[in-house]
Amino acid sequence: MSVSVVKAGPYFSSGPISFSQLRTNFTDDQPGFGLQISASQLRRNTDVTRENPIVPDSTENEQISTGSNLRLSQFRNSIKRYVATQSGTDDNASFPGEPGFRMGRFDAAGKGIDWSGGGVNGRDGQNGGTTGNHFRNVQKGILITGTCGSVRLGQAGAQMAPIATVHNVRIDVSGSILGYGGKGGGQPGSSDPSGEDGGTALNFGNVGNNNRVIVGSGARIWAGGGGGERGKTGAKGADGTCNEFNDTGWHCQGNQAGQEKCAPGFTVCRQNWRYCCITQGGGCAVAWWYVGCCRTTTKLGGAGGLGGKGGNGRGYQNQSGSTSGESGSPGQPGEICPSGNRSGENGQNGERGGDGGNYGESGQSTPNTGNGGQRGRAISSDGGRYDVYGTVNSNTVKGSIY
Repeated sequence: MSVSVVKAGPYFSSGPISFSQLRTNFTDDQPGFGLQISASQLRRNTDVTRENPIVPDSTENEQISTGSNLRLSQFRNSIKRYVATQSGTDDNASFPGEPGFRMGRFDAAGKGIDWSGGGVNGRDGQNGGTTGNHFRNVQKGILITGTCGSVRLGQAGAQMAPIATVHNVRIDVSGSILGYGGKGGGQPGSSDPSGEDGGTALNFGNVGNNNRVIVGSGARIWAGGGGGERGKTGAKGADGTCNEFNDTGWHCQGNQAGQEKCAPGFTVCRQNWRYCCITQGGGCAVAWWYVGCCRTTTKLGGAGGLGGKGGNGRGYQNQSGSTSGESGSPGQPGEICPSGNRSGENGQNGERGGDGGNYGESGQSTPNTGNGGQRGRAISSDGGRYDVYGTVNSNTVKGSIY
């Protein structure tokens, strides 16, 4: 992670302070300003709805009056705006519960943006309350030139977090912000047949006034793809009915089939076998009877094969890996009937898993009981409004914009 913050300022750290130089530093040569600027125009403006106040509200400008007691000396070490530049790679592989790149208040782990430079206990640190520059109207440009990405379900690739109402933030993207790619149903760590949803690329958080995203021509703000659904388990094979006969080798004399013609206490057939006799002479009135044991059993059909795993959605952690669903496993064989009667049928093969979605696309559903994962959002917020400018097309932005 590499984030550097520069200021338009501080101005007048030493030397004289003139109205002409104040005009140059603070008006940005806005239309309507000639060679003159009045003292009333140089009062510090704390209105959070103002997009570009001449003298913004910031921690460095707190000494500048908002009323009638304005003095030139109050502009010592004043500033106009901040610009932070992200470079390199930022992700949340080592930071559970965090987005890939956090743009909120600065913490001890180095996450967040420390506009005023006071550290974790400073005005823009997590221990500094809500009086820092995140919540003021000073313009805060964030240039994303590297790569931001998430490897965790439910966490954005980049986010204004912890959730805070921010104003006058400009996120200018020339690099990459990649959302989490949802796991396919049945993949390791996912017992649900449904694929996971793809993750958000850029989450603005709880935005306030005059916030915007500027999309560069080479930017990649790509939401994660949803995971494919696991394939349906194959149908169980039909059960078979098996009629079995076992010739015991015993003989009984007489003209009727049955145990009564055999010696008393005859107990050759046991358990679920029953007596059945056949004649030696093929139906003669008097014959030696062969004593056999018979039974009818059910031979179970084979279990259906497991459905194939769903493919993983494309995302930061699966930028070039396969998104294809896997084939189902073969059905199991049915139980065999040794007498040649109807055996249990083989189970049907499991069905193929659904493909994972590409960046910003939903995962494929199957006839199973779940669903393919939903596509992620390219840009979103948890409340409020933001504007998107620049080169917005299917190459730079993949996924929905909320």
